[in-house]
Amino acid sequence: MRNLVLACLFVAGCGPSSTGIDTVSCPTDSTLTYANFGAAFMEANCLSCHDGNERPSLATQSGVQANMGHILDEAVYTDSMPEDSDMTIAEREMLGEWIACGAP
Repeated sequence: MRNLVLACLFVAGCGPSSTGIDTVSCPTDSTLTYANFGAAFMEANCLSCHDGNERPSLATQSGVQANMGHILDEAVYTDSMPEDSDMTIAEREMLGEWIACGAP
């Protein structure tokens, strides 16, 4: 039993950490779109896993829009995704802006 508790504590301590981004908003002058940002961002950071083979599928704009809350939780507010990534805070902030605008 003690080993199980220790294993749970170890796993909990190695989970995702906060990125320091607490909220996102859509600036009125945002120019980010799927065509000029989202498609390339998803290709570079997400589609090695989430191309339809692994859920959620983020291979299309509608797939991204259907999973916006999940993306914010996993890739903007925490560093859970992408796995083994060195995505910068600035990149995560841009992703958050684009998602907050509805991933147009």
